[in-house]
Amino acid sequence: MAGLLNCAPQSAKAQVGANINLSPRRLVFEANARASTVLVFNTGAEPATYNIELVDRIMTPAGAVLGLADAPKNEATADAVSRLKSAREMVSFTPRRVVLAPGETQTIRIRIQRAADLPAGEYRTHLTVTAVPPPDQGLTADQAATAADANLSVRLTPLFSISIPVVIRQGPSQIGVEFENVAYRAAGSGEAAAGGVMTLDIVRKGASSLYGDIEVRGGDRGSKPLGALGGVAVYPEIDRRTVQVPLARAPAKGDQLNIVFRDEDTTPGQITKAITYTVK
Repeated sequence: MAGLLNCAPQSAKAQVGANINLSPRRLVFEANARASTVLVFNTGAEPATYNIELVDRIMTPAGAVLGLADAPKNEATADAVSRLKSAREMVSFTPRRVVLAPGETQTIRIRIQRAADLPAGEYRTHLTVTAVPPPDQGLTADQAATAADANLSVRLTPLFSISIPVVIRQGPSQIGVEFENVAYRAAGSGEAAAGGVMTLDIVRKGASSLYGDIEVRGGDRGSKPLGALGGVAVYPEIDRRTVQVPLARAPAKGDQLNIVFRDEDTTPGQITKAITYTVK
């Protein structure tokens, strides 16, 4: 019997099919764009089989991205589900299953079909690639039913799954960002971030999603960032999310820190928000 887990790459080594990578890490179809490709890499030392599907997912205010079936039933997630504009019916792709030798790459071809009267807005689904367990792992349902051993046990095999967002924008992009509730917290005993962390809310102001990098720099102490957080997204079903940026060293009281959001979506590399924060 196999279970499906959506796990971060750092916890993936114990999972079947964890040695996989996708490129690019997200797809955005602006205006009249209709086709693109995604590369699937088997970075492991063994052959592997992967299923490919589209899964609608929501983002929570904490930044978690959950499949609709996995989202807890509460007011916040219900609101996010109601605001999600699915792109699933507009996306077609091929192939739907790949078998890759070690080091082999497969191209997934993706096509977009927009309705002629599609309302303006941003639509999203997630291209999801999931490992298929080797045939020698566990028993089939028929084998389990006919097994003579009355003490037959069930073994769960975690499978690795990786997703990238597929975003379709109808009409011009509307992207804006603000920072709120900015604060510095010094490192406590046993914390990994020796310099403490900056916490802040990223507030999405436009109708489109945000995607970019956050950097914290130390005023007059050179241009090297004290801390950075890359690939931060805020999807349209939420208005804000709280993030924590670990710092390499602790700033002194009264230090002025420059905090910037660097866009990696419509204007890659451009700073779209910058503030100065005085450490209290």
